[in-house]
Amino acid sequence: MFFCAGSLLRMKRIFLFRQVCVCLLIAVMGLFVMPALADAQPGAASDMQDIDARLDKIQKSVSNIQDRLQNNLDAVDDAELVNMRDALQQSQAAADDMAAKLEPELAGVQARLKELGEPAADTPEPPDIAQQRAQLTKRQTLLDAQLKLARLTGVEARQGQDQVSLQRRVRFRAELGKRSQSLFSSGFREDLLRDLPRDLRRLSAFGDEMTESMRAAPVRAWGLAVVLALGVLVIGTVLMRGLGAFTVRHTSPTRLRRSIFAVLTVILYTLTPGLLASILLFTLHWEGKLGASLDTFLTQCVIAIYVAGFVAGLGTVLLSPNRPSWRLPTISDRLARKLARVPAAFAVVMALAWMAERLLELVNATLTTTLLVNGLMTVTLNILIGFTVWKMRSSLRKQAQQAVDDTLAASPVSAWARTTPSVLVLVIAVSLLAFLSGFIALSSLIAQEIIWLVMVGSTAYLLVVLVTDIFDSLVARVREEREAGALNDSQAYARSQLLVLMSGMLRLLLVTFGVALVLLPFGEDPSEWLQRRLGFITSGFKVGEVLIRPTSILLTMGVLLAGIYAVRVLRSWVKDQLLPVTRLDESMRMSTANLLSYLAYFAVFMIALSSLGLGLERMAWIVSALSVGIGFGLQAVVQNFVSGVILVAERPIKVGDWVSLDGVEGNVRKINARATEIELFDRSTMIVPNSEFITKKVRNVTMASPLGVVTVKFNLPVDTDAAAVRDMMMASMETQSEVLEKPAPSVMLDGFTATSLVFSASCFVSSPRSTARMRSEITFDILARLREAGLDLSSTQQVTILQQPAPRSSASPGTMAAEDRPAPFSSQS
Repeated sequence: MFFCAGSLLRMKRIFLFRQVCVCLLIAVMGLFVMPALADAQPGAASDMQDIDARLDKIQKSVSNIQDRLQNNLDAVDDAELVNMRDALQQSQAAADDMAAKLEPELAGVQARLKELGEPAADTPEPPDIAQQRAQLTKRQTLLDAQLKLARLTGVEARQGQDQVSLQRRVRFRAELGKRSQSLFSSGFREDLLRDLPRDLRRLSAFGDEMTESMRAAPVRAWGLAVVLALGVLVIGTVLMRGLGAFTVRHTSPTRLRRSIFAVLTVILYTLTPGLLASILLFTLHWEGKLGASLDTFLTQCVIAIYVAGFVAGLGTVLLSPNRPSWRLPTISDRLARKLARVPAAFAVVMALAWMAERLLELVNATLTTTLLVNGLMTVTLNILIGFTVWKMRSSLRKQAQQAVDDTLAASPVSAWARTTPSVLVLVIAVSLLAFLSGFIALSSLIAQEIIWLVMVGSTAYLLVVLVTDIFDSLVARVREEREAGALNDSQAYARSQLLVLMSGMLRLLLVTFGVALVLLPFGEDPSEWLQRRLGFITSGFKVGEVLIRPTSILLTMGVLLAGIYAVRVLRSWVKDQLLPVTRLDESMRMSTANLLSYLAYFAVFMIALSSLGLGLERMAWIVSALSVGIGFGLQAVVQNFVSGVILVAERPIKVGDWVSLDGVEGNVRKINARATEIELFDRSTMIVPNSEFITKKVRNVTMASPLGVVTVKFNLPVDTDAAAVRDMMMASMETQSEVLEKPAPSVMLDGFTATSLVFSASCFVSSPRSTARMRSEITFDILARLREAGLDLSSTQQVTILQQPAPRSSASPGTMAAEDRPAPFSSQS
């Protein structure tokens, strides 16, 4: 009984415990889950109101900025324009996001309305369906209106950004021609003495803020920063010292090894100082007491340090003063040693100039102090550029002199290498003259553009070399796999063509991107600046009724020169890189490259005419005149050109073929646009018009890889052992290495006479060009074998015997009658 009572008591406790747990669970769901579910339920009205409010806010922001740009633009400085641009970008992004969210919701409502279908006209619709249809229709109308408003707001934001960019470009171009006070004038000194103390006080306040931020960071943060900085320095040093050995161990001895080493070196130079600056910024952020303006300045300083490291690494890699064999460009060792420290100096000056400019913006410095700092930085950059150019000129002059004295000791200096220092000297002189004249903004821009051009060009060169070496290595690997039998010919050709095309496209993309970066600081349309400053050059002037535009003429000349150079580069690339990895033979590759170059030259000519202002619709009279000229004077030229195209396409002859035309035999050496060059067997050259090969009968001896037939005939006495002679002739032909086994050699008895047998020995060789030489060798060998066997060749003789006929009746006993005498005969022996 006690056991049963205890069991009942335990069951009641368990039941009560379960009830308590269920109650608590319900209470928790009531407190937390149900409000969440209630909040999660869609509220169409609240959602619509929220979207309308956000759209109104975005639209008002965009409208205010547009009004400011149209009505009070003179009072807006460049910094405020930048803020407007950022605000417009945020508004555009918000409007686009809202439109992207509204589109699927509108599509869902439209789909639900489509499912309901059109209401029947004769039968009333149930109340619940009619109510749902009305709600969906109202929501569709609201969503459609909101979506259109969001899209319109995004378009207005983009238009505002374009207007801000245009205004900034206009101001930038206007400041180039604005003359400020000279740094050597008395007025500038007076303004500097008046404004400099105020700027120094602002700078002192900024320094105090920086000091407080550094003191706010705890000691453990600085300790961690020191440890991390030491780790970065140690790792960077170890990697820099072991990078060469690592590259040698893990790459093949090709140009790709140098390219990979150069890129990895630039990456290490960039990351090492940048990571140290990032560690310092991370330490200052430890307590989160860094001001917004100071945070922005320090972030820009970190970026400047990364860029400075990249510049130092790029210059060191391209010069490679300590590793001449790893140097990518063709620079003399003397010049590399003289310019060894120049990249680091440029990096430091560029970083300091960037930081100083950001600092002046932060403290809102006066114009006088800004001019002073920019002037000092401009002079320093010009001095560095001038030092570099001076070292380049002296080194190139010595190299040119050495090349003249001893052609084996040094390679000749290229034209662009001789011209570049002179051009830079002229540009630096213009920059210094502008600085002394008071055009400090223009002088600073010239110096910055020189550095930017060199920086972008060097980076593009390094990347182009890397891409070229990578794809050349891949093509070489495909060739090795093909020789090893891992790939068949079709697979190897396809992969090689794809790799060469990808290499060319990437290099073109890099060069195009580099040109775009070089032109970026000038804005999108440099012709506008010329129109403002040198309007007569672009607008032109009239001579009688003819309007002459110097810019159009210069542009046409530039297009022609650039187009001709580009066509030559394209033809060289197609001939030397693209076509060698195809199935085309050498003659077809040359003909294809020539045809493509002709078409490219025609395209360049048409583009040049368009740049001159002569559109295709304006050249109808030129086309008519050309048609008349072609019909009369140029008919033969056009016929030969078309015949050349047919020769390239159908390939009845190709370079290297042995052809015979109208009794002229020789080897085809070159197929040009108008005529074909044939080298005769006496080494002379005959020029044959291409139409001759199309309209006349041409014998191509070597077409389709024909075999050469060698035939040797001998006359032997009639009593000669024919089987022995046949064996000797067969042995003589079979011992020749160039005689083919299939078709097999043969010896035939062509015929016989009363005194001789005629033997004919025939065999085949791989080329008709070898028949004469092989006939001579086989003849010599057969003659030697016959003489060793004691067999003589028969000689052909003809003997005629004539006798005076006599009467039969008067014949003497020693004579014969006429019918008994033998007739005259000829014998061959």
